[in-house]
Amino acid sequence: MLGIDNDKLHFIKDQVKKSYPYECCGLLIGTDTSEKKVVEVRPVQNKNAERTHDRYEIEGKEFVKIDKEASKKGLQIIGIYHSHPDHPAIPSAYDTEHAWAGYSYMIAAVEKGEAIDIRSWLFNEEKKQFEEEEIKLC
Repeated sequence: MLGIDNDKLHFIKDQVKKSYPYECCGLLIGTDTSEKKVVEVRPVQNKNAERTHDRYEIEGKEFVKIDKEASKKGLQIIGIYHSHPDHPAIPSAYDTEHAWAGYSYMIAAVEKGEAIDIRSWLFNEEKKQFEEEEIKLC
């Protein structure tokens, strides 16, 4: 289960609308004790300049920098979010090939510039596939 409040969810929805028709991405910062809870949402630049309409890539240095900043606050990166312009909020083959176990993958489907669906997924390393994770508003 991934806990997130309405303000952070609206922030993500606004960002995916603004970046349409391109994919945007960012990091979910929070706690991962008995349940994951998003404390901060950190947008990052999509470094995939060639296929921004259907792929995202987060710069490794940016990931490490944000992870260190989160750690200083007693937090950690608990997930990654990105948009799917004019596609469902389900992981693509590309998403599956590049997933890491342990992180929540929040995907926002955007159609004609409107965020219509947000779902979260966890990568099952053994099965090599995603399983849906409940999003809990808190």
